[in-house]
Amino acid sequence: MQFLRVGTLAMLATLAACGGAETPEAPEAPEAAPATPETPELDKATLEADAAVKETLVPSPLETQKALESSGIETTIGSLVTDKTYNFETPDTDNIAVRTGVVVSDMLLTVGSIDNAKLIEQLGWVREGMSKLDGGSDVDAVLADIVARVKDDSVDRDALVLELDELSQAIIPELEFNGQNRIVPLIQAGSWLEGANLLAKACKSAEKPSAADGLLKQPPVVDYFLKYVATEGAEHAPEGVTKKLEEALTELKGLSQKSEPFTNEDIDKVIEITDAVLALL
Repeated sequence: MQFLRVGTLAMLATLAACGGAETPEAPEAPEAAPATPETPELDKATLEADAAVKETLVPSPLETQKALESSGIETTIGSLVTDKTYNFETPDTDNIAVRTGVVVSDMLLTVGSIDNAKLIEQLGWVREGMSKLDGGSDVDAVLADIVARVKDDSVDRDALVLELDELSQAIIPELEFNGQNRIVPLIQAGSWLEGANLLAKACKSAEKPSAADGLLKQPPVVDYFLKYVATEGAEHAPEGVTKKLEEALTELKGLSQKSEPFTNEDIDKVIEITDAVLALL
């Protein structure tokens, strides 16, 4: 497995310089930060331990596709991505973070096959999510530059796959999001959840349930996500996406601890669990 890479924000300037198109103006920042439940700060040791998990275990959407190919399954995960429309007007930053992660996953898996209009729409959702999450003007400039190049047909799609993968794997994880340390894990959880859903559906269609073992049987990854989803405590947990995500991850953790290979019933359960969360987005 290609492990999740750690980049620096210096890459932002490099990416923004790729292409001569004029960079559109960044969207106006929201007047106030979206509301989110109060959460206790995680201690330094916990954050450092989680960083080790993030850097070595959390698979990217492209890694999910590669794992499928290595299992002899010909289905392209991108072909299973359904057309979605997202609303980022919710005041809940947890919800926005998970949605943004799903969009990033879909964009990476379909960038080679969708038309310019759909790709621009996806990039617009990511920009909106980053803005609502206080991602900063640098990442917006990178995304705006990509939008401009797609509009001009001046970007090679194969090169763009690598560029967007770098954005997902190295740049977004380095953003500070106004000190909210749960945002990056929730974005990653959204991407991972979408990847798990599509991987399970591909394995089901190919009748190879055990092909999902390598990526879904990783309890430390699920624990990493759960730690950030559940930090608010039951009395503060919002209804909707965050609560459903916690329930889903808890069930997926149980499945991930199975010593036997996944069965068709296990794959059906993964699909059922992940569909329930994704339906709320």
